[in-house]
Amino acid sequence: MPGSFKKNTALGATPRPIHSDLKSRRIVWETEHPVRWSFMKVLRETSSLKQFYPDINPYTEVYQVRDHVYAFYNDSFDGAGDVWMYLIDGPEKALLIDTSFGVGDLKGLIRRLIGDKEVIVCNTHAHYDHCYGNGQFERVYCHRHEVPDLMTKNNPDIWDYLFNNTDQPIQVWDELIPPGDPVYTHFDKRDIVVDRDHREAYVPYEIIGIEDGHEFDLGGGVIVEAVLLPGHTPGQCGYYDRQKHLLFCGDITGIGSRPKGTPYGEFCTVEAMSEALKKLQPRFAEIDGVFPGHGAWDQSPLILQYLLDTVTRILENPENADGKRSFERDGKTHISLTKNIHQWTALRYSPDRVYKRQFTEE
Repeated sequence: MPGSFKKNTALGATPRPIHSDLKSRRIVWETEHPVRWSFMKVLRETSSLKQFYPDINPYTEVYQVRDHVYAFYNDSFDGAGDVWMYLIDGPEKALLIDTSFGVGDLKGLIRRLIGDKEVIVCNTHAHYDHCYGNGQFERVYCHRHEVPDLMTKNNPDIWDYLFNNTDQPIQVWDELIPPGDPVYTHFDKRDIVVDRDHREAYVPYEIIGIEDGHEFDLGGGVIVEAVLLPGHTPGQCGYYDRQKHLLFCGDITGIGSRPKGTPYGEFCTVEAMSEALKKLQPRFAEIDGVFPGHGAWDQSPLILQYLLDTVTRILENPENADGKRSFERDGKTHISLTKNIHQWTALRYSPDRVYKRQFTEE
């Protein structure tokens, strides 16, 4: 969900500064998350893992998190959460997990790191901050439940919402944004490699839907397995590197919105997330690191058990939430609940997206 044009004056609404050499500069800020902020402050300012190649891609920081495994950082371009992408460099092929917003030369950066090796591209899910860089590649894999949503984003108009598309300046936080300029985060629109000013040149990429358990063979015994972890979206999918025992899990701390009658709506529920986690549970102990799409990475697999404990408590008593807020959208009042996850964060959900039967019953 894009950030708000209305400035939040609450304590922590504007995070304390973290030094950045990136070409992007924020206008709209996400409210500070203390644990996430402290991780990012230390990592981005002091870590010896950091690599930066501004001559190739001035919008992306690179961190080598294991031998032949990289995390790519982007500022958020729409005022919401900053984004992680991950690259697994196998003996024969590489696997790129998510493509962020598509600002900056992602393909060129990968070539700088691993040469001309074939790169397989996959998405954890079809949200803008995870798939808008897909257009820099010819083919993208995702779970089959994500294919309908991803098809709607396979076009050159997807970046329009990042800009002031009126003929008048608009006030965004403390800045006056001229027509045509970015409204959430400053960047050069010419750095969208799929140039939005030459829409007729856009070449749609091929989308291939995969099943839970699909295997990507990167050569030399390196197998990366697709692991369905729905809830945030119906086909939200993690990718498990069996050799290094790393799980790249995407977004798993929020249950997404899915109108009744749309395909696979029953998978945007707490119950669907619970079923997937229970299926994965026998393998929790073998996982050596969990790498989400946002926030701190290389986390203990204990967070998966704590998440499962949380969804179990929700299923037992959905109304017993730790937080509640109401908001207006499309002329209707909506309720958002949160349940704390031990030693981590909180799971966001709606009371009408707890059980699968809420989508299947008339």
